Amino acid sequence: MSKISDKYIELGCQQKRGGRGISYENRYLVILLSSVINKKKISIPRRQIYWREMLKITEFHQVISPVYYGLLGLEKEVSDREAENFYAKYHKELVIGEAYRDAMEVIAWQMNKYKIRGLLLRGTESRKLYAQWELGYTFALEILVSKKDLGKIHRVMTAMDYELEKNRDLRGNVYKRVPGIRIIFHEQIPLGNKVLYKYLTESTKKYFYVQKKQYFLKPDASIQYLYRMGELADAYMMGNLKIRDILDYHQFQKTEKLQEKLKPVTDVLDKAGLTEFIRQIAILADLWFGQGGDFDTAQAFLLEEYIFSKGMENRILDSAIIPYEKTSVDFYQRNREEEWDKKQKEWIFPSKDYMVQFFPILRKFPCLIWICWGIRGIRVFRKSMEDFIKKKYLLIKGCISQMKIKIINKISKGKDTET
Repeated sequence: MSKISDKYIELGCQQKRGGRGISYENRYLVILLSSVINKKKISIPRRQIYWREMLKITEFHQVISPVYYGLLGLEKEVSDREAENFYAKYHKELVIGEAYRDAMEVIAWQMNKYKIRGLLLRGTESRKLYAQWELGYTFALEILVSKKDLGKIHRVMTAMDYELEKNRDLRGNVYKRVPGIRIIFHEQIPLGNKVLYKYLTESTKKYFYVQKKQYFLKPDASIQYLYRMGELADAYMMGNLKIRDILDYHQFQKTEKLQEKLKPVTDVLDKAGLTEFIRQIAILADLWFGQGGDFDTAQAFLLEEYIFSKGMENRILDSAIIPYEKTSVDFYQRNREEEWDKKQKEWIFPSKDYMVQFFPILRKFPCLIWICWGIRGIRVFRKSMEDFIKKKYLLIKGCISQMKIKIINKISKGKDTET
């Protein structure tokens, strides 16, 4: 076992540290990940592990793949059934990961074909930080587009069998497709930090006004980095910060070439009041996955407990590590609720520009938009009912098939006993 693991257990296995105790499953999860990432021998757990609970925690923190790699070195500690459960989740992530790589190429091709300008805010770049791409994770592809193109995007996405997902936890227009791919289109920078929002809004304008043959573009490393740090701050404020976020940041820290490119934007993060927040993220990342060091870990341990409690513990950290952040959890929640209400209204009563694409008559007679809304509503209702009936039909058909197989098996067994 590495020195950092010994130190981590010694410091962390105490049941209380000024707040609620952290379960051994959470602590062992970090040790297991550290061993996999640093290519060290897997430490055998010192206590009994409830693997069903471990699977839930692992899935929530989006680290199924590296944990499954670690379990391969713990065959005697894990039952066959639990190992199969982990493998099923791991295999699903592999399939989705490969699907994201293909989806990125297809989306880029479609946007260039239909001349839809878009800027990739978040793609699969975090996977490149790992020695093996499957150790990374992609939650969604996020693309910044113009509001006027949302109607055209909807037609393109539905033609590719994507469905518009109603998700009040995610900002933007979320499209989802089997086996679990999410493509999120934003009409504005979806960050709560005002400084980063203004800076990135201004910095990304050039990608939409500069005439280029390529319509689907990737921003420079500084824009992607600032956007990612803004997302981390938002996740922290909403209690959604995960082990995966800390792990990705640790991997980024090891990339010296990238860090050199990003030195000019450190003043932006300072103005945004995120310097101390990022410093504590770095300390926690080093404590979990690095070699440790001579630094004050008090705030990092509070941040750790905050992550494992899903934002329920140590809210006092808000003023300590993001001192200039004027936004609060209440603001974030209220903002999300307002955005959700706006989404619902826009979905029921789309804009005239959107409706014209399906009802050209509105160009001459815009007053007919109420009738067109009604016709669209009937079409959507009919489509949803068709999908519902189709799903139920397939479910019933599957049940009948299983019943037939069981009856045939029983009859065949009866014949065998008679002979």
